[in-house]
Amino acid sequence: MSKRPYTGTKDGAAKGKRAGTEWFVRAMNARWKFRNLGTWVVRDMRGKPGVLSVHATGRAADVGYMVKQRTKAVEVADWLAANADVLGIEEIHDYAYGEWGRGWRCSRAAWKVYSKTENAGKGGFWLHVELNPKMADDAGALSEAWHSIPKPDKG
Repeated sequence: MSKRPYTGTKDGAAKGKRAGTEWFVRAMNARWKFRNLGTWVVRDMRGKPGVLSVHATGRAADVGYMVKQRTKAVEVADWLAANADVLGIEEIHDYAYGEWGRGWRCSRAAWKVYSKTENAGKGGFWLHVELNPKMADDAGALSEAWHSIPKPDKG
């Protein structure tokens, strides 16, 4: 993993869903039976009025899993982070990790375990994943990248 700049919402609100982001959600469902909890919606970040959510750019996806899949979700989050350069992933939130969750970001190329005062939300059984603009727009490139990486050992 290499450190890369984080796009955030610099590209502004999208006019609709982006093909790569939608492909990513379908791939997460096909491989691990995770479900789509939402991608593109023009809105502010939860709890931060006036601050645009990355969901508004069409590059963020929330993929849910059942409580009994928690061990698998940790493996998947770690697999996504380990392959973030290839997949064009810029950020991952794992809300159910520890007490306050954890986040991985491309600009630090590392996980950060959140605290009570610094967190992205608490306890939800889903992963929030943000793609870079290129992969969010190019389902073919994302598919090629996805299929070029071996699955985690346990599935």
